[in-house]
Amino acid sequence: MLESFDAEVGASPKLNEEAVFQRAARDLTFQVQIPRTKMEQLGKSGPTATTLTDQRRHVRFHQLKRCIVRCNPTFPTIERTSHLTLGLVTNISKDGVGFLFPVQLYPKERFVLRIEGSGMIPLTVARCRKLGPQCYEIGATSIRPIDMKPFIAS
Repeated sequence: MLESFDAEVGASPKLNEEAVFQRAARDLTFQVQIPRTKMEQLGKSGPTATTLTDQRRHVRFHQLKRCIVRCNPTFPTIERTSHLTLGLVTNISKDGVGFLFPVQLYPKERFVLRIEGSGMIPLTVARCRKLGPQCYEIGATSIRPIDMKPFIAS
C-alpha cells in the first residue's frame, strides 16, 4: 500500500515555485514609495564598493528583484498579521539581504522572505531606516548562509 502511494507522489507533477511566486506577486499591491534620491542607486549591478571602515565578511551584490515578505509575530507588544507584503530587494550577500519595504520593522524582528528566482529565506532585522513615506530600508541577517548562485548568475 505504501509503495503505491510513494509511486503516485513520485509521479505527480512538481509544483512550480516560480509560477506560484509570480501569481502571488501579481495579486499583491506594491506599496513602497521610493524617493527620487534612491532611484539613481537602484540601477546599479554587480558587487558593491567597499570602504576602509567596512567590516563585512562577505561581498554584497547589488540586486533589484521583487520579494514577498511574511512577518512573524516576534514581539508581543507589536501586532503583526501574517499577511504577505511586496518589497524590493536592493542588495544581497551570503549573510543577509537589504530591501525596501512599506512598513517599519524593528531590530531582532523575524520574518520570511521569498525572492524572485529563489527560495524562502528566514531572516532577522538588523536595522531599519526611514527613507520617506511608506519606504523603509531594511537590513536583515540570515539565520543560515544564503546560496548566492541564483543571484550572481542573473
